[in-house]
Amino acid sequence: MKKEILIATENLGKAKEIEEIFKDTDYKLRFLYEFQDQKGELDIQENAKSFEGNALIKAIIVGEKFKMFTLADDSGICVDVLGGMPGVYSARYSEEKTAESNNAKLLAELKDVPIERRYSHFHCAVAIYDPKTNFIETVEGKFEGRIAISPKGNGFGYNPIFLSKDFDYQKTSAELEKEKLISINHRGKAFRKAIEVLNKYFS
Repeated sequence: MKKEILIATENLGKAKEIEEIFKDTDYKLRFLYEFQDQKGELDIQENAKSFEGNALIKAIIVGEKFKMFTLADDSGICVDVLGGMPGVYSARYSEEKTAESNNAKLLAELKDVPIERRYSHFHCAVAIYDPKTNFIETVEGKFEGRIAISPKGNGFGYNPIFLSKDFDYQKTSAELEKEKLISINHRGKAFRKAIEVLNKYFS
């Protein structure tokens, strides 16, 4: 019988990536959006100053609420010439807080910056929490690249404007096939590390 793991996300794009990462494992994934009628008012204030801090907040609150082994991630994009911004504010960078408006704001802020200086990276932190034993651990992953001049491809979040270093900055992560993307991106790296932690914990 597969061990159930609750993934503390309601983001469908993120959920699909995580499902792909876990597809050949012995874990059965459940997602927060499956518990709409049970979750009530979950007060998750992601107000930490780091991705790791936000992931921990989410994992503990959700794990305690549902009494399930929980994984939570926080991720975002950090641009060198902007001092690491948007960083932990990535999801709410623009007033509208949509992917399109966030991307538009970031591109506008970089309009006078040449492509050679648009170095950036995606960062993902995953918190692993067992409410039965209070076991807690965090892992992280990075995905290096640059910010494009304009959006390309079909993807969620900042993927359409992120040029992957792995493809010599010629393709955005939104232009990559799903399996290829999660083999190199921040979320794939972080969750594969999380799987290693799970395998050791449950062995």
